[in-house]
Amino acid sequence: MSMTTQDSSHDDHGVIAPKKGLRISWVWLFPILAAFAAATMFYRNWSGEGPTIYVQFAAAPGIKPEKTLLYYRGVEAGTVMGIELGKNLDTVLIKVRLRKYAQDLAREGTLFWIDQPVFNLAKPSGIESLIEGNSIQARKGSGAPSYFFVGSDEVPLAPLEGEPLLIRLTSSTIPFVETGAEVTYRGLPVGLVRKKGLDENGTPYLEIGLSKRYVNLVRTTSRFWVINPFSMKLGAGIFQIDAPSLKNVLLGAVAFDNLGDLGPQAETRSQLPLYASEEIARAISPPITLQFKDGQGLTEGLTQLRYLGVPVGVVEKVSPQSGKVIVTAHLRPGYEMLRREGSIFSIIRPIIEIPKVSGLETLVSGIYIDCIPGNKGPETSRFKGISQEDAELVDYQEEGFEVVLTASTSKVGVGTPVIYRGVLVGKITRKDLVTGGNGVRLTASLKPRYASLLRENSRFWNAGGMRISGGLISLNVQSSLLESKGLGGVEFSTPSGEAAGGPVKEGFRYDLYDSPKKEWLQWALPNIK
Repeated sequence: MSMTTQDSSHDDHGVIAPKKGLRISWVWLFPILAAFAAATMFYRNWSGEGPTIYVQFAAAPGIKPEKTLLYYRGVEAGTVMGIELGKNLDTVLIKVRLRKYAQDLAREGTLFWIDQPVFNLAKPSGIESLIEGNSIQARKGSGAPSYFFVGSDEVPLAPLEGEPLLIRLTSSTIPFVETGAEVTYRGLPVGLVRKKGLDENGTPYLEIGLSKRYVNLVRTTSRFWVINPFSMKLGAGIFQIDAPSLKNVLLGAVAFDNLGDLGPQAETRSQLPLYASEEIARAISPPITLQFKDGQGLTEGLTQLRYLGVPVGVVEKVSPQSGKVIVTAHLRPGYEMLRREGSIFSIIRPIIEIPKVSGLETLVSGIYIDCIPGNKGPETSRFKGISQEDAELVDYQEEGFEVVLTASTSKVGVGTPVIYRGVLVGKITRKDLVTGGNGVRLTASLKPRYASLLRENSRFWNAGGMRISGGLISLNVQSSLLESKGLGGVEFSTPSGEAAGGPVKEGFRYDLYDSPKKEWLQWALPNIK
């Protein structure tokens, strides 16, 4: 009992623990780290931001604030921060915050455009925006700092290069050439057609842009022409169709080259002529004027001038005046001898007659103007063209030995061959009436080397038609067609020895007989020993 009483008399006051320092719960660690990360990101964004710029567009399809990005050379260079309409609701103003490393884009001359999908044969672009959405692209300028820009509604010709060289090409009519067509230099694409329209004077024009790297190729003397969408060659064993490309067939194309002396380099907005074909563009000499009785088959820009079968020029214009046809043509460099007085120009057309067939090449290549240079003398720019038949007689008229044939009537025409022993030795160059109109007078011109065949007692007769002789029967079949343009011609024969008579002078007169006598035909037989 006593022991129990003693134990209960002592009080238990516990243990006093020492006071510890301030403690932070682990629960606060994560908010602190998040706040630090946010502060770091804010600082980085703040320190990485550049100036704010404003870009004005006519429209802003697919552009969204704080989502649409600005790209330069494929690298993110800024973000669209806001969009608002202009005062008159006809423009859109886009606010863009540039990155600090792209702040140099805020300069005069920087070009901005909206990159969006464009599908055409000329220049498909913006295909990646189908996935990533529309964006704004930039090409850096080099001017003073600026913060307001007017954006372009068109994708530039060379997005990574400077401003292209813009040239205006004018023509009386613009052939089939569409916006986006290629501009080539010796087959190399160097630019594109940007615009097509009429100027303030109603003159058709094409505006072309050339990449900066090729601007030194364009001179004030450069010659531009329209490329034919395809060309065809047809000849003996040849059938060929050439088409540069499907794009050129659908859109057309323009080419240029530098011919002759080079002028100074062309400046932007320069105005140069556009020629309808390469033939006209390469014929850079001053024009010549040709006068013909008719211009059937002549085509502006296509009909060629040829010398010895080689193209040397092209017809630029064909116009009727006072009952005649005036042709304006240009020659290629190196053929100035065709400007001499006395040069001969004749239109070559297909002729199919019996037995004459000529000019068949024109059925494929087209009618052309044949050129024969005159003798050395002064140059001129106006010529009187002659017919194909007259051109064939030029050599006989200028250098031939002429005699006169007379008959009461004759259907023999100019150009009829003069034959000796079956050999062509001359031609009939003129036909008219004798004084008083009592007969027909023909002028026969022989090549000089055959003039010695003519003697006082030579005899001429009409060899036209078909002659069948044998035994006692002699049949002569003649017709006006065969006499003038057909088989045979005018034939002559000369007796041998003293019976031939003396030599004759130019202009000597002979009678023209309808048919030969038997002895004349014996004269024409070769001497057989």
